Amino acid sequence: MQTQPFRSPRATSALKRLRGFTIVELLVVIGIIAVLLSLISIGLSRGGETARQTEGLSNLAQISRAWDLYANQNDDRCLPGFVDQQSQAALKIRTRDQSGNEVPAQFAETYPYRLLPFLDHDRSILYRYLSDYEDLANVPPAEIAANPAFGYNAFYVGGWYEFDVAQNRARMRYSDTGYFSSPGVLVPRQEVVARSRSQILRPAELITFCPSTAAAVGYYKDPDEFARGSAWVVPHTRAEEQIWASSDGPSFNAMQASAGDAGGGGVFASLASGGAGVTRVQGSAGIQVFVAESVPLRRIRNVVQCAQVDGSTRLLSPRELMNQGRFINVGHLATDPIAFTHP
Repeated sequence: MQTQPFRSPRATSALKRLRGFTIVELLVVIGIIAVLLSLISIGLSRGGETARQTEGLSNLAQISRAWDLYANQNDDRCLPGFVDQQSQAALKIRTRDQSGNEVPAQFAETYPYRLLPFLDHDRSILYRYLSDYEDLANVPPAEIAANPAFGYNAFYVGGWYEFDVAQNRARMRYSDTGYFSSPGVLVPRQEVVARSRSQILRPAELITFCPSTAAAVGYYKDPDEFARGSAWVVPHTRAEEQIWASSDGPSFNAMQASAGDAGGGGVFASLASGGAGVTRVQGSAGIQVFVAESVPLRRIRNVVQCAQVDGSTRLLSPRELMNQGRFINVGHLATDPIAFTHP
């Protein structure tokens, strides 16, 4: 008969400590480490996004102050949104760069060169997102004019000027057109463009600047943080032309029903018809672009950084931006601000 050798409790404990991990135990540990690394990665990514979002809002606040300085030095008039070359000559508008040289008229049509003097010519506020240029002093004039990080509410704040050859004068689009308070009910000869700060009815709501990009017709689901900017931005309906629409998450049918309940139609009817170039929105957040134009850009997450007339900044979803009162001074006066249109 064999007998087991005597081992003290201390020796038994030491033997247990010498025994390795089982495969199951190793897999559990590796799984836990992977989960922790994933959580850390997500946290760092979101932290970086939050920092960039904060920086964008800070830049917008500085742009708002510059916009205000322009009005202070120009008899309360809002910065013009767009002035074509012939109109610049007719209105005797001359724009100068940091060296005091006159900016060629083709580059002064949009707002950046006209606003930069009120930003102490600090290009980083408008062009830091352009990773192509280590030195922002090398950004070409055409790109300065066309691709700032933020678009101006150019059609409805300050005004969009084009030269009328027949009348031999600069004319502002949509001036004195009136607006429809409800479908088919025109309030005549009411100004929809805010030319001066004193005209603005809701300065805490009316947008001056927000990220914008020139978009082709199509459906845009995922934000592109590094998309090229545009010098202006348009509301979802400009005059009576439907430019874009947003789902912001609800299903297409819910969006359709909501619009119908609000007395809408138009853009939603177009979605329902499934016409050429129209993609039905099936419950994923995004923007459907119907007409190639400069539309709000969600650089980070599903929100748009916005600056208002009063200098405040906030994050708004594209769906919230379909309230025409955010873009048009009298947009909130309509029965349904989403369906607001004007001649």
